[in-house]
Amino acid sequence: MGGILLTWAAWLMAMVAPLVVRGIAAAGFVAVVYTGVDTLVNGLVTYSQTAWAGLPSNVLQLAALSGVPDCLGMIMGAYMTKFTMQFASGAAKYVFKPK
Repeated sequence: MGGILLTWAAWLMAMVAPLVVRGIAAAGFVAVVYTGVDTLVNGLVTYSQTAWAGLPSNVLQLAALSGVPDCLGMIMGAYMTKFTMQFASGAAKYVFKPK
């Protein structure tokens, strides 16, 4: 009975171990990509805020009343989500690709 259980455990480890290694590699890839995209988007937001501060006050008031700052925040969040999900799905293809 012990030999059958040991054989079963060895078979299970042989099936799961490569998937776990690929999953850890993909998670690291996604973390690096997310950090890069986050840095890129934060730089773009900083640039936008600097340009925004240079506008005349009457233009700023009209833009604020019409919701431009909220719209820009939604667009930046959407871009960050899009890029992160795009690279995460690429990493998932790496993990679950057949040999």
